[in-house]
Amino acid sequence: MRRNVLGLIVIVVGIGAGFAYFWSRPVATVAIEPLACEDIQQGCKNADLTIRAMTTPKVMQPFEMRIDAAGAEKVVANFEMKDMQMGVNRYRFQPQADGSWQAMVTLPLCTHGRNDWSMTIETIQAGQSRHYQLEFSAQP
Repeated sequence: MRRNVLGLIVIVVGIGAGFAYFWSRPVATVAIEPLACEDIQQGCKNADLTIRAMTTPKVMQPFEMRIDAAGAEKVVANFEMKDMQMGVNRYRFQPQADGSWQAMVTLPLCTHGRNDWSMTIETIQAGQSRHYQLEFSAQP
């Protein structure tokens, strides 16, 4: 009986130490480059990438997004609202024959009637991760 209790104590202490390490380790900061975007359907770009919605972004309706990022090996994007929990809206873009990256995106409906979205794009190129962020609106 004592061995079982001692074993249980060792397991609990080990799990606690693991959690303590995980929560106390320093968090790496990621540099996010803002991307100015007046009209996402017309396209928004900087020196490294171009992003475009192929149709008007509307909530609860799939719309196609295209990204041109020369030399990218992987492209993913997260969609969220500031100070509003909208669940996980992460999309992995698929490479296309023309060299662009494509994803069909469906944004959830905000119960507060908001339509202001923030898109954080991550590209992997030559093993290096780069992050970009742009703000846009979706029609209800």
